[in-house]
Amino acid sequence: MKHSGVVIMAPNSAAHQPWSLKMTVPLEPGIVCNNIKAMLEFYTGVLGLKLVGDAKTTPELSARFGATPHGYRIVRLQTPYGERIKLVQPNQDVPTPQPVPGWVYERHGLAYLTFVIAEMQDVVKRLKAHGVRLLSDEPIEVRPGVFALYSLDPEGNYLEFVEYPDPSAYRPDLFKWRQF
Repeated sequence: MKHSGVVIMAPNSAAHQPWSLKMTVPLEPGIVCNNIKAMLEFYTGVLGLKLVGDAKTTPELSARFGATPHGYRIVRLQTPYGERIKLVQPNQDVPTPQPVPGWVYERHGLAYLTFVIAEMQDVVKRLKAHGVRLLSDEPIEVRPGVFALYSLDPEGNYLEFVEYPDPSAYRPDLFKWRQF
């Protein structure tokens, strides 16, 4: 199936997966920061995530763990849906920011975080009111009824906001037990 230059491929339902992680909570991506204060203000003040944890790790533990030999601060933020994002700032040797590529898919590795949202126009209005850099003036319809928009956080990490007309059709696995 094709729409507006997008080829939609259905997953292979016949594929058998012999093993899978037995996850106990949703995935929690971590963002290593240079200025954790500015990032915290953005993610809580602009996006409305909730601060749920703020801790420091000693150099001894962080070295044993393989994170950094100098210790770090880690802040945990939670979305209204329950996922968490971790902001981490090393105590020393703060990483050099990588240049922000002109295109999202020019970034190697973890390129962006996706927030599946309702009320896209409200989000766009809020981002613009806070001076957040958007990659397009308005959300783009990427498939019938599906609107997406990329922006940047204060340290140049790409964020994607997507609105589906029917989230339960997009993620039936999340809605099969709900009775609403």
